[in-house]
Amino acid sequence: MTLPVENFADRLRRASGEFQGKGPSEALRRAGVLALAFVVLSVLVAQGATQTVDRQILDLAQSLASYPFDVVASLVTLLGEFEITGTVALALALVGWRRDGIRGLVPLLLFVGVALEVGLKYCLPHPTPPSEFMRGLQFLPSFQLAPPYSFPSGHVLRTTFLVALIGERRPRWRACCWALVIAMASTRLYLNEHWLSDVVGGLLLGLMLAAVAAAIDSGTSP
Repeated sequence: MTLPVENFADRLRRASGEFQGKGPSEALRRAGVLALAFVVLSVLVAQGATQTVDRQILDLAQSLASYPFDVVASLVTLLGEFEITGTVALALALVGWRRDGIRGLVPLLLFVGVALEVGLKYCLPHPTPPSEFMRGLQFLPSFQLAPPYSFPSGHVLRTTFLVALIGERRPRWRACCWALVIAMASTRLYLNEHWLSDVVGGLLLGLMLAAVAAAIDSGTSP
């Protein structure tokens, strides 16, 4: 008897909880665990405990650097920009409102995540990677803040949150959705826009908000 081999995308999908159809208490428990993990990581980041591994990943990214990779990674990272993810969240909320009423507005939790992200980037001391190592290419004009710190990654946060919502509504899309999260996380590291700790923080925060959305959805289901 052989066991199926699980790929990383499957594990991420399971980590999102597969919340649809579960009760609000289960989703809230998952949100609590993810929130605790995020708080622990935030404390470690603030104390500088992640610096060694962060630097090792930055050095690895530099060893892989090439202009063709820069172009591909910069194009992928466009999908995580606030303008794009915010528009997607608003569109999902509009469709959800028409279909499910108030519980259909849970995609708007993305903007709660953005507020948390921005607040932490001004409050939690975690400097961005050195600018001389950043390899991102600017293809389109975009709204840019210039916070002094980099934790957590907003691109990964927003992508993870939306992927968790869409994947539950469209199960056939889950593999592609979670492949996008992996690609987004990888490009943030490759382009040296974020440290590994920033990327993990964005992933945890996105999953936590998706769990809260699932709790709201389950709690108001008939």
